[in-house]
Amino acid sequence: MSENYKNPIKLGLIINPIAGMGGKTGLKGSDGSNTLKIALSLGAKRESANRAEQALLPLKFLSKKYSLITCSGEMGQESCNSLGLKTDFIISIGTKDTTRIDTINAVKIMVQKKVSLILFSGGDGTACDVYNAVQDKTPILGIPAGVKMHSSVFGTSPNAVGSIISRIILNQSDQFPISSAEIMDLDEDMRRCDQIRTKLIGYATIPSDKFLIQNPKSYVPLNDEDSIEGIGEYLEKQLNNEATYIVGPGRTTQNFLERIGISGTLLGVDVLKGLKLIGRDVNYRQLDLLSRDGLLYIISGIIGGQGFLFGRGNQQNTAEIIRRVQRKNIIVVASAQKIFELPQQCILIDTGNKELDNELAGYLKVQTHKNFTFIIKVEVA
Repeated sequence: MSENYKNPIKLGLIINPIAGMGGKTGLKGSDGSNTLKIALSLGAKRESANRAEQALLPLKFLSKKYSLITCSGEMGQESCNSLGLKTDFIISIGTKDTTRIDTINAVKIMVQKKVSLILFSGGDGTACDVYNAVQDKTPILGIPAGVKMHSSVFGTSPNAVGSIISRIILNQSDQFPISSAEIMDLDEDMRRCDQIRTKLIGYATIPSDKFLIQNPKSYVPLNDEDSIEGIGEYLEKQLNNEATYIVGPGRTTQNFLERIGISGTLLGVDVLKGLKLIGRDVNYRQLDLLSRDGLLYIISGIIGGQGFLFGRGNQQNTAEIIRRVQRKNIIVVASAQKIFELPQQCILIDTGNKELDNELAGYLKVQTHKNFTFIIKVEVA
């Protein structure tokens, strides 16, 4: 017998259909119409809806315990229909090619409708648009679907968001614990020029959960330079001229490339054959072609403050490519300080492929200096 609730929790849902399309294609973001055209020409797929549907899946089993307001078409209604979720109000979006203005207008309507929580699927750009419209009037929660997610308003994964939503619905109270979270944005034009420029936009209200919501990204402190140099020296000595190395983004890996006389990228993925650069700032298609034969390695850092190894800023490493490399050939590098500052003392994996995430879980060795390693737990986000 189903239960009827007089005042079910009212949720708002917004999906940015183009979020994340610049990830695998190596474009370091999806902002701008020209970037979208380039991403589509490189074979990018619209993955934001899939991430949203993964987060919304628990709602299939919680019918009549919530009401849902969303947007028409790709911005929400299509995903709800795909899951068989009942929607109580549809915000009409006039055009198929949606813009940030559609997001802002939708948020304002949701605030007027007095939703308890606004869910959005996207990245930092979407988070900024949602925040600019809502300020601190209504709690928000991001389903991580972008390329760059420096803000701390996102769940660690779509599944984590699903867990948070389920808990709120089952408690049947608008008075769930809340906290403030940074909204950060990264200048994508500067990022494409291999420069980092972040800006604090403001502080949003989010459901409080120190385990299922990601921390803001932190940057390498200057006193880590000795550790970074030591890691670079270690990697240089490990190079095999017959092997192919997929080198991920970050200052630690960039320092290693500089040591061996290679001009790599700070924020992209580069490919080496021994000491020779064979691919600079590659997208997933180029990486696929360069990693089909011989002995393969991935050299990757982790995101400071968050702990992500895969799934944030290095989506060029698709599930197929990671499997091709094999777990034993993933070389993880990070300073000891970065490891010690991780809030959960573990590395997180969010490749978008659940089977692969589970295969990668366990324990990995992290090279923290020339002669020092650290064994750390790897968990599915």
